[in-house]
Amino acid sequence: MKNHEDAVDELVARSKPHRELQAFHNFHRAHPEVLDFLVQEIRLWIEHGLTAFSFNSLWNYARWKLVLKKEPGERFTLNDHALPFYGRAITILHPEEFNGRAEFRTSRADDIFGVVIAPDKATSYARVLQWADGTPLHQGWRPTRPHVVNCVLNLRPDVHARAS
Repeated sequence: MKNHEDAVDELVARSKPHRELQAFHNFHRAHPEVLDFLVQEIRLWIEHGLTAFSFNSLWNYARWKLVLKKEPGERFTLNDHALPFYGRAITILHPEEFNGRAEFRTSRADDIFGVVIAPDKATSYARVLQWADGTPLHQGWRPTRPHVVNCVLNLRPDVHARAS
């Protein structure tokens, strides 16, 4: 485990205690590269001009991509129960970049983190999260240590990537 707190530690500390939140937090502490990978991939998606994304699709891609980083026979699994926690944590920690760009469905994670899906005003499937009291994410709680991608992953190129 890390010796210092990060933005996820702060988010978990301000959230309602729950066994799934603790499982998410334990997994994050053991594998901070997962959060960083997801954030990097979302940024890449947006850099390519795409305006909305699915955490579910990204999660399944991460399952495939991150296992390539592991040693043969090393166990590495991404539990679907963690997906809503990662989606909300990423959006809470990066609201200016990602809020309103991802698909969200109501989840137990909403109540645990203290957020709600804003009333639908979008023309796409992307939804906006807000704090439960109606405050926009970017105007509410912020971690004292913002999330910064620290785990640079040296991953093999995609099988389908075109040669330059």
